[in-house]
Amino acid sequence: MATKPKTIVKRVTVALNFPLKNNDFILLAKAIYKAMINNPTFTASTAKITLLNTDILVLDAAQIACSTTPPTSSVDARNVAMEIVKNDLRSLRNDVQVLVDVNPTKAEAIITSAGMSIKKANTHSNPRNTANDGVEEGRVELIGQGAGVHEWRMSVDDIEWTALPASMTRKTNVLNLTPGNVYYFQNRRMLRHDERTEWSQSVKIRVRYQH
Repeated sequence: MATKPKTIVKRVTVALNFPLKNNDFILLAKAIYKAMINNPTFTASTAKITLLNTDILVLDAAQIACSTTPPTSSVDARNVAMEIVKNDLRSLRNDVQVLVDVNPTKAEAIITSAGMSIKKANTHSNPRNTANDGVEEGRVELIGQGAGVHEWRMSVDDIEWTALPASMTRKTNVLNLTPGNVYYFQNRRMLRHDERTEWSQSVKIRVRYQH
């Protein structure tokens, strides 16, 4: 008796695709709120959706306040408010991903109804963030993704981070690290108008001993 071939459903990943410009990001956050509030698909996330709206209002006010002449609020305050909204959206994205994983045949409809996007598969290779041992002991050479000025940070546990000097290019060196220890590094691009990209994924390296 012939066995019926199994149907393989490829996992669909939910993406947020945060815009680089602050005002565009706020518009995206508002669109996701409007798409999810009172949507019966996301009733389990009602509290999170309500919190998102509250935090968007704070961010919107902070963005306006730091854009006036003269500014009536600081860029740092705006950036803190923005990070809170990003975390709200990441949490909601996780909720949507759970629903997608449970209902893979309805994945596209669920994601679209949340105002989010489907993560596209990479069709070509992009330059990756890298960390390599340098020519001398305790030195690590870092390369970030994307051209221009980069901020850097370092961690020994991928949780607590220490800021490193910014670089004018996508490359930098970190000196005086302890051979044999494991370090994690992240970077982000510095854009115009004091805007920044998201921190990159961590790159991990165990600093080698020189013989």
